[in-house]
Amino acid sequence: MASTLLYIRHMVCAKCILVVRELLVDLGLVPLRVELGEVELLGEATAVEWDRLRQALEAEGFALLDQLSPQQRLVAHVKEVIAELLRDEPAALRSGHFSRRLSARLDRRFAYLSDVFSATEGLSLEQYVIRQRVEAARLLLRDGTLPVGRVARLLGYSNLGHLSRQFQRETGISPRDYRRRCREETDLSAPPLPASPLPRRDERPL
Repeated sequence: MASTLLYIRHMVCAKCILVVRELLVDLGLVPLRVELGEVELLGEATAVEWDRLRQALEAEGFALLDQLSPQQRLVAHVKEVIAELLRDEPAALRSGHFSRRLSARLDRRFAYLSDVFSATEGLSLEQYVIRQRVEAARLLLRDGTLPVGRVARLLGYSNLGHLSRQFQRETGISPRDYRRRCREETDLSAPPLPASPLPRRDERPL
């Protein structure tokens, strides 16, 4: 039985699997297997209307990765797992936990995953995870009112100092100073309050 493998970016949860499966069926395709980032279809690749499939996926926020090398596809899978863990289990991104979790999820040795990622992306897997966590912290600090310590806990840091050190190294500023700067920028960009109109002559008190 012939089948076709394709790889899809931005699949990060069980709901994504359901959405992609329904989309494939609506296109008249037969999904044999739908997993995070990977789909196996019944039939040869020549039977797939690739442009139509690509457009349908992009309309739902996904991206088709059919032109990537095996190493690039593996890196895409690694990034999907990191995004999922950051959203659902941020504590799993701590050193020691992450290597075991990633290796188990992708059924590959962590050393191999780390080597492929570094060679493909030009930075270490550890550095990529740090940047993703710091970026998530930056968004929470800019857009929310949560205390910095609460932000650290939400992102799985064992303590505020750990977040502060990584944040400082990546951005050149502490989390508290970053939040204060964001608030100052918001205050400066806010339109001035309209001046109260002067009362007409006949309305002024005698």
